[in-house]
Amino acid sequence: MKNGIIASAPAGVGVSGAALQRRVRAHCRSIVRFWLHWCLAHRDFLAQTLLVTIAACMRFWRIESPHGFVFDEVYFPVFANDYLEGIKFFDAHPPLGKYLIALGIRFFGFIPLGYRAMSALFGVGVIILVYRLALQLFENRHVAFLAGLLACTDGLLLVESRAGLINIFAIFFSLAAYHLFLQHSEEKSAKSAWLCLVGSGLCIGAAISVKWIGVASFGVVLVVYLAARAARQWPCFAQWMPAGDRTSRIAKIHPDLFISCCVVVPLVVYGFSFTLHLQQNPEYPFFELQRQMLGYHAHLTEGHGYASQWWTWPFLIRPVNYFWEAEEGTGLVRTIVNLGNPILWWLAIPAFCFAAFFTLKRRHFGVSFALLAVVAHYLPFALISRASFLYHFMGALPFMIMLLAFALHTLWRAGRFGREMAAFCVTAIILAAAYFYPVWTAQPLPTGAFYQRMWLASWI
Repeated sequence: MKNGIIASAPAGVGVSGAALQRRVRAHCRSIVRFWLHWCLAHRDFLAQTLLVTIAACMRFWRIESPHGFVFDEVYFPVFANDYLEGIKFFDAHPPLGKYLIALGIRFFGFIPLGYRAMSALFGVGVIILVYRLALQLFENRHVAFLAGLLACTDGLLLVESRAGLINIFAIFFSLAAYHLFLQHSEEKSAKSAWLCLVGSGLCIGAAISVKWIGVASFGVVLVVYLAARAARQWPCFAQWMPAGDRTSRIAKIHPDLFISCCVVVPLVVYGFSFTLHLQQNPEYPFFELQRQMLGYHAHLTEGHGYASQWWTWPFLIRPVNYFWEAEEGTGLVRTIVNLGNPILWWLAIPAFCFAAFFTLKRRHFGVSFALLAVVAHYLPFALISRASFLYHFMGALPFMIMLLAFALHTLWRAGRFGREMAAFCVTAIILAAAYFYPVWTAQPLPTGAFYQRMWLASWI
């Protein structure tokens, strides 16, 4: 109003405002559509980024705690530092794991962060390899992401990734060997396929150069290759082999190429890994050193309070307590128990049985491969008389997790009740991970709260 006269708005202003609003809404919709399209086009990248973020936060957060040595950190970081200091020593394991720990010490110093950093880094890599390998085996992104997420929730993989130990390196290289071996059958270029097969051999050699249990990765690759060749040459075997392009492509690998890449290359890697060790420790030549290492393990008959029978491992009967500290006057305790996620492990047992039945009915390549890997990494321990521990189940564990993810996805697709059950199981696993996280990472807990988490008397 001006001088008592109501001024009218210029003609067209209201119309222009409405048009502007429509243009803004249309622009916003186009941005949303573009963002959704980009997410769909890069869903693998986004899934792996999310898994890396979760895994890295769980592994690197307060990794320097506790500040003293944990369990076998009294050996492996010390040996790693001996390489840097030029000190002679004898170790019953191949040297590659200590070399990797020494890299962290070189960057950060001989402190907890220094000798645990590489384990955490490779532990994150294990999660990504679980995702990638599950995607190759089951050809389903939901199964792959669920497998990676479930691997993030497991305490055994977490504890081994937060300590200066070498088991996680062997698991990483074994998974990488499988990933590259299967990638060979997916490559269109002959050169790329050859590089993948060479890379698989390098990783097999690296796994064995960390711990001899890495030989299982060679066993799996060998059995898959021989089975594929047998199915191709003798039709009577074909009825027992999963059909498909992957099996036929594996069968087409020339025997000379397979021997060169998956036998000769691992042997060269294994022998080369001792170069630095033998230069610093010339007391034993290479073959004599192998004999000494074998003799150490063969005569290691002494028992251990946390040793357990191989058949008890899937049932999570006897974990290993890596660290215990009671804070005086506060009633708080800090502990690291190498305990798997009990809900995940106990659900994985029926999932394994379901997978075995499924592959007999459907002859599914991915399920068959995972079952074979579990058997190859697990059953050989039945023949070992020396003291063994729950962490020796680590080689089989990623494949048990993949089979559980596959079983839950199958259950999800079975109808409303199946979806509810699958969602309940995944929720229970995640909640269990949050509940047990303090006893995996040395977070202060009231003594009563610690014992509440020890569901079985044998866990203490």
